[in-house]
Amino acid sequence: MFINEHTKNLDKTKGEPDFDNYVLLKDLLHKIFEGIDELATEIRKDDTLLISVKQQKVLRTCFQLVASLGVSTCLIPGLGISISKRCSFSNTIPSFNLSQEQKYSILVDCTDFIHRSYEIPVYKNIIMTLHLSDYLAALIQLSFAQLKKPGTYKDFVMTEEMYKTFTNDRQKYLKIYDNLVSTCFQPTLMKELLVLQSITDPTPPAFLQRVISNEMSKRLLASGGLLSLIRCFIESYNADTGCEWKKIDMICRIVSVVHKGYSKTDYLKNMCSQLKQVLSLNNRQYSSTGIACLLTLYDKYKDDISVSDLVKGTFNTLNYETMISNSKLPGTVIFSPQEIEQKINILHSCTYLKIDWPAELIKPNIYVLFLIGARCTKNVDMQTKVKELLLRCMEQLNKEEVSSIMYKILIEQDHLQSSDILVEEYDAGVTIKAISERPVLKKDQLLIYFLKLFEASGDSLFVANVFEVSLLIATELNIQRKKKPNKDMLLVEDDDPLLIDKIDEQYALILQLLSEISNTPKITSTLKKNPLIVVQFIEYFIVQNYNSEEECSTVALVLLNVILSNAIKGDSLQSTLDRLKPVLDKISKDYSNYNHLLAKEALSYINTGNCEKINSRYEKAVADVFDSLVPVRAHGLIELTKLIDSADPETISKKHYIFCIFQELLKDNDSYIYLSAINGLASLCIHCTEDVLHVLCKEFLKQVLEQNQIVTQEVENKIAELRMKIGDVIVQVTKRLGDMAIVHKTVLLNTMLCGCRDDDPLIRTSAISNLAEIARVLHYKMGTIIYEVLLCIWNIIGTDNAVECRRAAVMVIANLIKGLGKETLLELKDNLLPIYRSLKNVYRDENEDPVLRLHAQLALEELNDVVKDFLFPEIKMEKQIFVIDRPDVVYK
Repeated sequence: MFINEHTKNLDKTKGEPDFDNYVLLKDLLHKIFEGIDELATEIRKDDTLLISVKQQKVLRTCFQLVASLGVSTCLIPGLGISISKRCSFSNTIPSFNLSQEQKYSILVDCTDFIHRSYEIPVYKNIIMTLHLSDYLAALIQLSFAQLKKPGTYKDFVMTEEMYKTFTNDRQKYLKIYDNLVSTCFQPTLMKELLVLQSITDPTPPAFLQRVISNEMSKRLLASGGLLSLIRCFIESYNADTGCEWKKIDMICRIVSVVHKGYSKTDYLKNMCSQLKQVLSLNNRQYSSTGIACLLTLYDKYKDDISVSDLVKGTFNTLNYETMISNSKLPGTVIFSPQEIEQKINILHSCTYLKIDWPAELIKPNIYVLFLIGARCTKNVDMQTKVKELLLRCMEQLNKEEVSSIMYKILIEQDHLQSSDILVEEYDAGVTIKAISERPVLKKDQLLIYFLKLFEASGDSLFVANVFEVSLLIATELNIQRKKKPNKDMLLVEDDDPLLIDKIDEQYALILQLLSEISNTPKITSTLKKNPLIVVQFIEYFIVQNYNSEEECSTVALVLLNVILSNAIKGDSLQSTLDRLKPVLDKISKDYSNYNHLLAKEALSYINTGNCEKINSRYEKAVADVFDSLVPVRAHGLIELTKLIDSADPETISKKHYIFCIFQELLKDNDSYIYLSAINGLASLCIHCTEDVLHVLCKEFLKQVLEQNQIVTQEVENKIAELRMKIGDVIVQVTKRLGDMAIVHKTVLLNTMLCGCRDDDPLIRTSAISNLAEIARVLHYKMGTIIYEVLLCIWNIIGTDNAVECRRAAVMVIANLIKGLGKETLLELKDNLLPIYRSLKNVYRDENEDPVLRLHAQLALEELNDVVKDFLFPEIKMEKQIFVIDRPDVVYK
């Protein structure tokens, strides 16, 4: 109530200084001071004293009155935030005319009060959140405002005593100011100082800009000053709003200017040290702003050693050449998972910035980033960031740089370094280690990742460069293959065929890349714009190497048809077509070659400009496959399967397209369509063996559940039935392959061994039975995998609760012993005794399942026959009689 009573008596009229208003104002302020000081005394006595929400509201009102009536009215015009800009009811606040001495007296009293209150935590919180700018403005005026020399002035008389008092007060408040700016929360302090500096109406005094500029320079160059400046500007980070980019740009401009009083070298050294600290924090906001500041400094001060060293240490950390040159002892961890994640986060921060992409700085890291991306499978966030980085970098590469990185990634080259790096993934993340020899990279895995990047890229120039470089690599490798001598295939210990020369492997890899990207819409669009990029490749393989390079000739014919159906013919293209016509005519008449249809299609395009449509059985089947009715689609799949079984030339020539159709229809919810696609893949296995087996094995191990489908017993049985049918198809495919199945034994046996660990007993039983059939087709030549099979079967017999699984497991052992014959003792070695004991225990257990005991008995009988034949071999009583001439070799 006392506040209202005093404010009502304040006169709002202006004119000569009114002593009565001054007394009333000072009396009001002192009563507020006394009330708040009394509460402060109680708080000092009892730290546990709690202030209610209502009391805090009253306290905020009191401090607002002190700031608006006491501080704001006594400040120099332009110093401090005007009341009219801070509240909508400023016109209700009394205004009165005070002399300079009265203003100084009130300002001193209010400043001393705020200083006292600042020591109380409750009051300090109110001051820091609401009135820090008022407190700073008062201290700046009392500490730095110019004092008039003693003398008589127009509206003021400065005596010697007053001048001495003001000088002493200045020293006092200067200490308070220094203590405040050094102990206050720096981001909030910087924010308030910048607010005071930004006031333009009315024009601020000259000393204010000087004081705040000097103070901001001190705060910025102090320890953690740059981080405080960033936190001052960026309170809520949103990379999609232009406002935040304006703030980042302002921070960059502040940092890039060498402040007065500091040399250029010392200033940049200080800023680089602080930027290094900012970038070490795992925070996207700070990293993005720090990278922006660093790039701004690098653009302005490239010659400075501190800046160039920090840029090199920030952007060149994953440089392959640098890692090799700074080689460590083999086995040493170069970068831990946490370090790699931090470095990738820093590099990825560049993608958020609306500044020029620093491609030249990040390009040296492409190779290691590619290895990390190819190996990273568990951390989705890191995988996404690496992919975005690679896309942004690779789309900035020119043709020569694309060629260099593709050779480095996909084509093995001889390295002269005595050491190398190895990228491995663990549960904790990706790690880079130093090794003594160059690792054997899985080129298939690298190719798959490169194809993912290619598919995700939207840059037409990058797509064109990749395609053209791939064609050039294929041509160069073909020339190298012709120069190398013929070498036979060798067999390693586990009977897997192995090519000695790696050129053929590289050639097959680049052909696989070309086959994957040739028919994509991106390549079609590129060829339509610039068909000449593939003319050299097409002419080389069709005219010069057709008979010796059938695979490349097929790719060349496909590319030629794509060009002819989409591109506009020019003079240079027409001259090439004239040279190709005789060869194409010869190929089209060779009906024993699958490419005769592609050649006929190309000739039709060349002669008439359109492809002659022939309603063949293949085209009708493909049209049925894409029909809207399910029975018609199933009929189309069955017809395609029949055409494959009958080796139809047109169908076989487009085997990869048909394979994609079958693979896509595996996603169909209808079980009839699904099984028809599975059977089609089985028929296609002779022509695309590796691709078909990969898809079938993946489908066998996959849990086929529709989205939002309720899991019931009926649904589980349906899924199990489908998977068991797929297992039967895999066995059929293996039987069709015959002796060639040994090439794919690893993927076949591993798939079935994984199926043996399935939760469903029916799937486990099916996998065990399929394992026995596949082993029989392989003639039981499984190499070292046989020990994994035995361990799996042994565990199933001893621990599996499903009797069907145990029956199948014992039958597998019986078939294994029977198939190996005399070689059982050599193959099983130390594992034979535990197997014998397990079978004997099962056979003697009268409580065991009778069928299981029967299988165990059969296995023991087979083992008994093998041992007897080994210990007591049958000796044939034969004698050879020669009537005329005795042969040179009697015994073989």
